[in-house]
Amino acid sequence: MTEYYPPQPYPAPSFRQRPTGVTLLAILNILVGVLLLLGALGLFLAMSLAGDPVFQEALADSDVPEWFMDQLSLLLGVLGAFSLIMGVLSLVVSYGFLNGKGWSWYLAVIYGFLSVGLTVVSTILTGGLIDFLTLGISIVIPVLIIVYLFQPHVKAWFSV
Repeated sequence: MTEYYPPQPYPAPSFRQRPTGVTLLAILNILVGVLLLLGALGLFLAMSLAGDPVFQEALADSDVPEWFMDQLSLLLGVLGAFSLIMGVLSLVVSYGFLNGKGWSWYLAVIYGFLSVGLTVVSTILTGGLIDFLTLGISIVIPVLIIVYLFQPHVKAWFSV
């Protein structure tokens, strides 16, 4: 004779606790994203003003090179587009951080390594004393974020 086993209820879904540091990084990314979007808006507004004769006359009085005046609208547009893209990307990464999406972990790690590399290269190319003095701080923050992202409990949140 076989024994009867009543059906068991489904196990309760496991509750994943978001690490506090991930929440703080998401909030900082949201703030940076909003500031970048506002900066993009300002750059696009400045781009529209760059063709104004009053604006060009004011810059002409300050010994701005002619080639710079000719390319000012293009430069402001490129900077505005870059700020817009980075602002949207920052908000998207924040969404991924808050919801434990693995792709946001990868994006943050790639961005951290790029940030360290670009900081070192720009410091070497510019070579100013202030740049070399602030190099440590400019590198320490992204490195600390990368180290934090590789902690086991943080990787578990992102399922990577």
